[in-house]
Amino acid sequence: MSVSIKVLPTAEEHVGLVHPVDGALAADGSVWTYDAWTEARIQEQVIRRFEAGVDDAVPANLKVDAKPKPQAAA
Repeated sequence: MSVSIKVLPTAEEHVGLVHPVDGALAADGSVWTYDAWTEARIQEQVIRRFEAGVDDAVPANLKVDAKPKPQAAA
């Protein structure tokens, strides 16, 4: 059984990068098989893992590498 993860491009220039099995990387992320090829792209910082609760809160019109800043505790 293979594991799949959602990945996001770290820069606009990486949109369209093609996974050998799962196809092209979309600007809003793609689900790719977590294999040696995917891990190598993560280590190269070409892609990063989707972070639930963080990435799903980023408006679509922001840059692909944008993340919300942590809020200070009240």
